[in-house]
Amino acid sequence: MQHTIKIAGLVLAGGQGRRMHYADKAFMEVDHRPCMDWVIASLKKQCAGIAISANGDAQRFNAWDYPVLADTQHNVGPLAGLLSGLEWAEAAGFDALLSVPVDTPFIPDNLVRALLPAPSYAVYAEQRHSLIALWPVAPARALLAAQLAGITEQNQKQKTRVCTLASALNARAVDFAPLFSVDPFLNINTPEDLAEVRTLEHILARSDYRGT
Repeated sequence: MQHTIKIAGLVLAGGQGRRMHYADKAFMEVDHRPCMDWVIASLKKQCAGIAISANGDAQRFNAWDYPVLADTQHNVGPLAGLLSGLEWAEAAGFDALLSVPVDTPFIPDNLVRALLPAPSYAVYAEQRHSLIALWPVAPARALLAAQLAGITEQNQKQKTRVCTLASALNARAVDFAPLFSVDPFLNINTPEDLAEVRTLEHILARSDYRGT
């Protein structure tokens, strides 16, 4: 009997938003809906389970009714959230974990299908999106834990890069440029980015992004 791959989704919402004047990016509105809502709506169509990686008051995410995972490691950037997500996914019996930053509201509904099999990560033309990735849960969790445990003052920059983990797993780059006329992984780092994304709100309802 063929094993059906169980895939979970992880929304990375633990960033400090320095370039957004420390705004909580999960609640930035695009087309009158918070970014979190856009990302969750897409992941619900693609994943058997979802968790949110975030620090601070978990109750602010009550509207979405998913586990909120706080970082257990510090000063390692988004890899802290990814490690918590992989640990959660492994304990829950998932085979693969799709990680997506909360500030990418345009993610398409065929993301998992395009990234399978894991490990893989998204690319749009020349732009690499290392955190939009499909990770094989057990190998990625073990490698990432070892990677972070081996941090020294000399190698911290290298050891805290997402692409270091992707390389260790021999992850594939999947280019979405042939599928979409606008980068579906545009992310919001600055007020200018938010203004640009809002000029593209009309693409959110397009059939190619919504998988219909």
